[in-house]
Amino acid sequence: MADDLTAIEPWLDGIMARLSPGERVKVARRIGQLLRRRNAERIRANVQPDGTPMEPRKVTRDKRGRIRGRRGKMFPKTSLSKNMQVRADADEVEVSFKQSVAGAAKVHHYGLVDRVSRTPGAPRVRYPIRRLLGINDEDQDMILAEVSKMLEG
Repeated sequence: MADDLTAIEPWLDGIMARLSPGERVKVARRIGQLLRRRNAERIRANVQPDGTPMEPRKVTRDKRGRIRGRRGKMFPKTSLSKNMQVRADADEVEVSFKQSVAGAAKVHHYGLVDRVSRTPGAPRVRYPIRRLLGINDEDQDMILAEVSKMLEG
């Protein structure tokens, strides 16, 4: 996985220098929207940016030994576009989570310790690392294709 764009950065810098600041913002916003969409698809599929599956939820059982709790996908609301924001200017693009979901996303992304629920006395658990945001080789190819498409059009 290529978390940084150092390989294509000189090429992009040369192209972006030829564009006006308004055109650079337009390109950056479009790239940010595409990255948000691709990262949201990965989160919904419970796949990390490098292509590996996220560690599944721990199965909880009741006193009789029956499985209880949620059975659906992890992060159902995190991947919604209203919870992911794109900030773009002439020099950079940033895809991040809104503050309402950023705390939970940070805990899972970095594998931090947090309480299971907000009730008093809830146990503290170290969550496994589940990378939510990132750039892979396909994303780099998409960025290059988008920049070349915008330059042609």
